[in-house]
Amino acid sequence: MQSFGHIFLVGIKGAGMANIAVIIKKMGGTVSGSDREDVFITDKLLAEHSIHWSAGFHLKDLPHNTKLVVYSAAHGGKTNPQVTEAEKRGVKTMHQADFLNVIMSQCKTKVAVAGCHGKTTTSALLAEALIRLGAEPGYFIGAPYFGQYKGGDFQQKNYFVIEADEYGINPPTDKTPKFLSLNPNIILCTNIDFDHPDVYDSLEDTKKAYMRFFDSRQLILCADDTVLRSLVPQLNKNSITTYGFDAYADLLITENKTNEIGSQFRLQYKGSNIGDFAINLFGKKNILNAAGVILTLIHLGFKPEDVRKSIADFVGAARRFSLVYKAGSMFLIDDYAHHPNEIKATIEAARDRFPTRRIVTVFQPHTYSRTSAFLHEFVEELSAADMSFVLPIFPSARENPKNFPVLSEMIVKTAIEKGKKNIVAVATVNELTEKLHGYLNKTDVLLTMGAGNVYELKKDIINVIDIKAT
Repeated sequence: MQSFGHIFLVGIKGAGMANIAVIIKKMGGTVSGSDREDVFITDKLLAEHSIHWSAGFHLKDLPHNTKLVVYSAAHGGKTNPQVTEAEKRGVKTMHQADFLNVIMSQCKTKVAVAGCHGKTTTSALLAEALIRLGAEPGYFIGAPYFGQYKGGDFQQKNYFVIEADEYGINPPTDKTPKFLSLNPNIILCTNIDFDHPDVYDSLEDTKKAYMRFFDSRQLILCADDTVLRSLVPQLNKNSITTYGFDAYADLLITENKTNEIGSQFRLQYKGSNIGDFAINLFGKKNILNAAGVILTLIHLGFKPEDVRKSIADFVGAARRFSLVYKAGSMFLIDDYAHHPNEIKATIEAARDRFPTRRIVTVFQPHTYSRTSAFLHEFVEELSAADMSFVLPIFPSARENPKNFPVLSEMIVKTAIEKGKKNIVAVATVNELTEKLHGYLNKTDVLLTMGAGNVYELKKDIINVIDIKAT
């Protein structure tokens, strides 16, 4: 890393870039960067590691001793003024995905955790388990923190865990999936879904990208995902091991239950019972994620009894069913869910944990393209809550709103057309708090969901909870 000289990260406050900055410092490199002045969830992480950043993307703030500029699809991607200035100066530029491959290539065993849903939780659990097993891994997770650990680190060179993103390199000009820049030995895949309509034309298009990523790698796949199962006949059967509730799985979940403490489940590996396991996570999706991690660790040679201890205290990654606040019997939980299937899993996890409570969601749609593509699916899943309040769409800088004649109110309109009356649009924070104050009772569970900045509303929502919980 020292051979690169000074490394400058454009968009350094993004979760991925902030974690890369920490890894660079751990590897002995020198790093700084730039981003918007707004408050980010990663501000604390950068401050803790004394990583300097400048506000805005001004040419004067690109240090003269910069030897490498790393960029992502954010903030204009390769057309960002600091990236183009670096190229004018003859400074090397590299996309984030390519740079991540440089980092992970230093390690002997490289495990990529892929999947359209659940990969952050799964990769964080795998990284924490390896830490607790004494393996001293390097890792890159798509969240600034998980439990007591930061989202990126580099220790010994035996293992590296990376959250592998199927999003495009620099849409709309370059839709090449980012994970195709990576070269792992092992891929743990949780599922395949149609999640990014601005990158992929269809589910079939998404499947083709995953097949390219899977080529010639050892695969650990979820047997319960129908799309993954449909690909198995096209793959080398000797390279596949599976996990799940389905009897087809090599690692079979035979019993499970979820309560307010967490989830417990029993496992059989290739017909032999390997015991009972417990996690501090909720719902069947997280039991599946844990089973995938357990199977990966067994594949790496760790003993089931040691693995059992290594996963028991995991509390999840930031913004993944995270407990934000509790007052009396009321709970406020935040989740990154932004796709209909993720919303479904989050609400089901809440139902499993709180079977007798009303579940109330505050949902912020993310991107016009996704909202337009999944309008009916959003209605179906949001209506599974007792009440859902829908905020305005959180846009992507890569989208032109004029190309997408869709508003969050259309989710509500579609719901009414389907006879569902428990989805309500709110245009402002004040309107949201007024409606929450009129609707909530002292035993409700609130979920904030979305990939935008919905989590920043927690203070306003907590003020309502404090009143209603008494």
